[in-house]
Amino acid sequence: MRLAIFLLLLTVNPLITLLAQPLQALDQRVYKVAILDRFYPRLDGFGSDEDRSRHSWLYGMVDIDNDQVKEPFYHGDIVRMIATHPRITFITYPIQDDRAPMSEIRRNLQKIYARLQIQPLDALVLSWESSTLISSFDKPLQRENVDEYKKMIYAMGRKDPVWADTYEIIRWLEKIVDHGVAVYTISGNGGRGMVNTFSFADGVVTVGASEYELRHYIADNPFVDVHAQAAYELRRVDDAEGNILGYDINGDQCVDIRRERLSSVGYGQKDEEKQWSEKQWPEKYWRLLIGSSFAAPAALRSALFSDLEINDCYQR
Repeated sequence: MRLAIFLLLLTVNPLITLLAQPLQALDQRVYKVAILDRFYPRLDGFGSDEDRSRHSWLYGMVDIDNDQVKEPFYHGDIVRMIATHPRITFITYPIQDDRAPMSEIRRNLQKIYARLQIQPLDALVLSWESSTLISSFDKPLQRENVDEYKKMIYAMGRKDPVWADTYEIIRWLEKIVDHGVAVYTISGNGGRGMVNTFSFADGVVTVGASEYELRHYIADNPFVDVHAQAAYELRRVDDAEGNILGYDINGDQCVDIRRERLSSVGYGQKDEEKQWSEKQWPEKYWRLLIGSSFAAPAALRSALFSDLEINDCYQR
């Protein structure tokens, strides 16, 4: 009986299959993880410094050195930093900013699925949402009604192309899961009354926030499978002589954002300007990075390597 239950679990959750391997084999494995998101720089490059600056202000996440230029890291770059581990190889699928996001997500999922035979994946992180009010559904939100919910999404899609793309995204996610890929998405940032309809996809792991105080902001409903850290504070990392090395995001005391990649260093300022900007690098960045978008990569990393320790910092 126990053997039957164990075999059933292996077929239900791809990550259980990964974690069931002998420890020696696990220690040698490098995992392939796809991230579908928006990354810096954009695919077609920048036409000028003004174009770069405008684009960075639209999509950049932080201005750590307070020089009025956002650092060259977009949403997907932060997601990747949180998930980073020396035995994870990332394959990025960019969302282009001049196209509808849901259409871009659908197109990239089709591409991922088509490539699985020649480019197999262990996991996929989709830190985006297509959310709606829970009250949009006739019955109290329950997992056993998921087929009915998907039919409602399909009906909504007959009138609205965004929901048509959402329905197709749900179907593509299910196909990718059926190929043995562990797919992680987010609960969404609309609060208690919202649900990310991507979580309706069979087999997808939906991640909410472990911080109780974020319950007003990050959705938590019956489709949330796990909870993980959703709030991150960027802290400066110095060497033994007090020289600034960069910033740590996930609290492991390793540099995630190296000093050389900060905007005040990277754009060729004069030496005196660099000295001035060094004074603007705080011990911790004033704004927290908050969102279920950041909980999803944390949950994936924890599922893969929760029993392992990283004793030394490694190159990001």
